[in-house]
Amino acid sequence: MLKLNPLIPPLLLALSITAALIRDDDLAELLGLDLDQIHLLISSPQARKPLASLFAVLPVTVILGAVNDNLSRTYYSLVALTQALLFYSSSSSVVAHLASSIILFFFIQIYKTTLTAIVLRRWRSEIKLAESSAAPRSNTKRIMILYANVGSGHKSAANAVSEALTREGGDGQVEIMKVDMMELASPAFKFVMQTMFQKLTQSLIGQHTLGYLYDMGDGGNQKRPLQRAMEDAAGVTLVKEIAKFKPHTIICTHFLPAQLVASIKKASKVLQNEIRLGLVITDLDLQSMWVQPGAVDVYYLPRDDSAVVLRDYERRAEEKRKKAGKVQSKVQSKVVVSGIPIAPRFADAVEKKTNGDLDAGFEMFNLKRADPRPVVVIMSGGVGIEELYKLCLKAKRGCQFVVVMGRQADVRKVLTAVEVPSKHSVELVGFCKEMPTLLSIADLMVGKCGGLTAAENAALTVPILILDPIPGQEQRNADVLLETGGCLKINDLPLIPTRLDYIFENEKVKLEEMKKGMAKLAKPLSAFTIAGEILQA
Repeated sequence: MLKLNPLIPPLLLALSITAALIRDDDLAELLGLDLDQIHLLISSPQARKPLASLFAVLPVTVILGAVNDNLSRTYYSLVALTQALLFYSSSSSVVAHLASSIILFFFIQIYKTTLTAIVLRRWRSEIKLAESSAAPRSNTKRIMILYANVGSGHKSAANAVSEALTREGGDGQVEIMKVDMMELASPAFKFVMQTMFQKLTQSLIGQHTLGYLYDMGDGGNQKRPLQRAMEDAAGVTLVKEIAKFKPHTIICTHFLPAQLVASIKKASKVLQNEIRLGLVITDLDLQSMWVQPGAVDVYYLPRDDSAVVLRDYERRAEEKRKKAGKVQSKVQSKVVVSGIPIAPRFADAVEKKTNGDLDAGFEMFNLKRADPRPVVVIMSGGVGIEELYKLCLKAKRGCQFVVVMGRQADVRKVLTAVEVPSKHSVELVGFCKEMPTLLSIADLMVGKCGGLTAAENAALTVPILILDPIPGQEQRNADVLLETGGCLKINDLPLIPTRLDYIFENEKVKLEEMKKGMAKLAKPLSAFTIAGEILQA
């Protein structure tokens, strides 16, 4: 669709306002009116009605235009033109103006979907042509890695798989493309999935709302068709990117792109056979919204228990299909218990730790290897770093604290001003790019418990003192770690110093017990396991 000049929308909106104030038969008279007469005209009932209609429809127009992303300028231009025509016509009701905005929105959505369908159809035709010819197929595997940057874990997992594929694939064997679904989604969808999600995690009501939604979508429950259709519509632009790249394998580290690819595969038998869909679970607990029965070829799971839950979800889905009179579309998905993929550098750090090659790590963070005091890493997550830091300093047992401030690095001055008891030492770190090295020398972490954090700590057998986990996946991750014995969990922050003393008392007996618990989940080669399975398929 042709994009109009950016000056056109405001000009057309101005024209709409003018049309709202002035009817055709008043135009000639207006040229001779004075200011008092203009004021009377604007305040008259004949002018107020269309003007009210304009401002009533404006919020709807803006919201729907935002959903159209890169076509929003065209959308606003068309709406403004339509509003102007409506104001000049005999109909000037609010309903008519609202309907015009909504109808235009749906026309543009249909247009975008049609373009995507054409690209998919061309891809499908190319596949059929290649199958009917005797031309040998290229040995280069095109692998597309899709994620949604909703929290850092999904992106980190995608990067880990990509790096492992690059290391293992060899020259010319693989062509990799990583795509963030959020970058291609509309501003409105990004606001809901990113900004609103982050704001919810920062309030008690929001956290419990997320936990409620998480539990409601679990237990084998499937999404409503309307919800799924709306989410898929938000990824129309992503579908075009998929069709352009023509991947043999698609690996997803978030359920939204996996759901979108599943919809593509279910709609086309040709693409179903062409695309091998792999889904990487990025939490220790398997939630049913991740499961795409009949579409996912292989699941990369964090642990053996996840495979049991997956089979149960697939069984429930199949029972529902049978009740609806539908036939199973494919055999059971393959399962690979790979662990949550973490950066290959963690595998390198594990090797160094096993060999006792840790001197460089202690030097990097200004710590002393000969110091008998335990090394404790503090990561605040959603907890206020200043409060967390002060509570840790109240521990009776002397510790070497490394405070990773991350994006809260602007509080360095505040933390520096806090008096540190002589029994402790403190090292303040901003955004830490050397987490594998830091965890290789750490005895304990104090902080939150995302899936990637749990997997990274487990790889280097570093227990976690988990702080007030958010209901939903954080709480489920904490439950798994509690079951293995790899963590302690506290809901009341003032208990931090007493728990630190408990962990380190009696010659660190409790600490060693927790390390053994973390070792049960350790899969430092997880990314390489996934990469190897992809390349061998």
